[in-house]
Amino acid sequence: MANDITYLQQINDADDVPQPTQIRKAQFVDADGNPVGGPSSAPSTPAEPADGSISPAKLAGYSADTDHGRIPKVKGDGTGFDFVDVPASPTADTLTGATDTGRALLKAKDAASARTAIGAGTSSFSGSYADLTNKPDIPAAYTLPAAGSALGGVRQAAYVADPAGDTVTKAEFIALRDALVASGAMAAKG
Repeated sequence: MANDITYLQQINDADDVPQPTQIRKAQFVDADGNPVGGPSSAPSTPAEPADGSISPAKLAGYSADTDHGRIPKVKGDGTGFDFVDVPASPTADTLTGATDTGRALLKAKDAASARTAIGAGTSSFSGSYADLTNKPDIPAAYTLPAAGSALGGVRQAAYVADPAGDTVTKAEFIALRDALVASGAMAAKG
């Protein structure tokens, strides 16, 4: 019929679990069950709404009884619509699982109240280490001890000439050893 309306419907079961979406047809009828909008053989043109006849309150299903809007919900049996109250948003007091600290934080009106809610104080710390109190002393810079018989500090052995050939001679090896002993990097033959 020309007055039929095709729509998608999703019904929730008794546990409010959505069920598969179904394609439905509906028809607007008057109080006597007659189709509204003209004969089915001729298309009807809806009348233009009068200026000011559609308001945000009407679009939201506003009810003066409840002082808030209502939303359309398809009836469970698919026979039409019910207007139901808009679900209330949770508040800090009704939020499930929130701790007392969390609720107090959600209710905080300014930064000071939020700090109080979580047990934090204010700080006048400038960010400079010098401004801290009760800080540990910074030790003096470490100075390496002079090279001596005990290993410590930086040692530098005397330069030892490159070997004369591909094979190091005993004399060249002894020269290297003596330079290391003289610098303190190697103990003397004992």
